[in-house]
Amino acid sequence: MIRTPIKSSRTSPAAPRRRSYLNPFGRKHHKMTRPGLRNLARARSEALMDLVRRREACRPRNDAIIKNHEYPHRRVTLHDIETRKIYLADYGAEISDLREQFAARGIRSQPLDRYLASPENEADLRTISTALLEMAARLEK
Repeated sequence: MIRTPIKSSRTSPAAPRRRSYLNPFGRKHHKMTRPGLRNLARARSEALMDLVRRREACRPRNDAIIKNHEYPHRRVTLHDIETRKIYLADYGAEISDLREQFAARGIRSQPLDRYLASPENEADLRTISTALLEMAARLEK
């Protein structure tokens, strides 16, 4: 049996496969394009505002105040604690992932960093939503 040499048009060896980016929680996380990240940030911001609107609509009149504050929108009530649990269960990980992707691109927001892990009330959730929109707008530049 005669072997013929294999002639290939490739002059250099194949490049090694890129490893996927693993975020701190161990889930596979692929970088998005700028428009994809911008659209996802806008969608998450709108979903968070929908949560705030729904929770404001069902707020009880005489809710027990847990932490009083001189400004009424900064008070913390039992209803706010339930809202926080919903946020952390449904939105917390997604928004944290968005924050990490923006940070990888050099875009940061102090209000988002301050309220991301532990928003106390609906005003803090609005601040997170607004910070996501501002970061998405900075991504356009």
